[in-house]
Amino acid sequence: MSKLPHAPLIEVVLELRWKITNNADLTKIQYLYGDIYNTLKNKYPYRESIAPPEIPMEILINQPAHRFRASQNDYPLFQVGPGIITLNTIDNIYFWEQFSNDSEELINAFLSVFPFQNNEKLNPSILFLDFFPFNFNERDVYNFISEKFNIEFKQNFIKDVKNPKDVNIGFYYEIQLGDLSVIFQKGKDNKQSEGIVLQTRINGTSLNPEINEMKTWINKSHDVCSDLFKKLTEGELYESFKS
Repeated sequence: MSKLPHAPLIEVVLELRWKITNNADLTKIQYLYGDIYNTLKNKYPYRESIAPPEIPMEILINQPAHRFRASQNDYPLFQVGPGIITLNTIDNIYFWEQFSNDSEELINAFLSVFPFQNNEKLNPSILFLDFFPFNFNERDVYNFISEKFNIEFKQNFIKDVKNPKDVNIGFYYEIQLGDLSVIFQKGKDNKQSEGIVLQTRINGTSLNPEINEMKTWINKSHDVCSDLFKKLTEGELYESFKS
């Protein structure tokens, strides 16, 4: 499947979270890092610790503690911590089919070395980060969002002032797959250029730790986010990504 030649995509992140409720759960985590590395080290040979070893594990719950890369200092990569595992990639190597295959491979490896009890659940989420260059000093961000995106937005409560120096606008919806958020924020790209970062995220409902159920959720969530992006940028802005 082809992708847009000049897509504004920065990064795609898949997250899986699970509950850590007692010391026994934390003890299992200590073996997870080495076990999953041994399973995937041919594809992700470069490993690094994110958190200092002296930090207690219970403080790191839901935070990545170890990172594993396919290439040194590069993407794709996956991260593991107490109660969380992520798969990350960036635009210049991103194709959905590959990302979907990588996610399946990672989930299979994870479930094979970290079995769950029958009543335990996983909470998936998927995040797409897009970046649009924008000079907040020279242009009005309200007008830009209204003109370029399919959003009717304006303000009439402040007159005769300079352009807004920041933006933080969020839309939140409950959908069948979970909770959908669409957020516009001031931010920077990987080259530290200033602009607007669009965050499109679906936080999924609790799922059984089973690969087919996870695959179905991931692919349906991608379809929702992809369709939303096309509709949100439809028109001049979307056409600019094609050439």
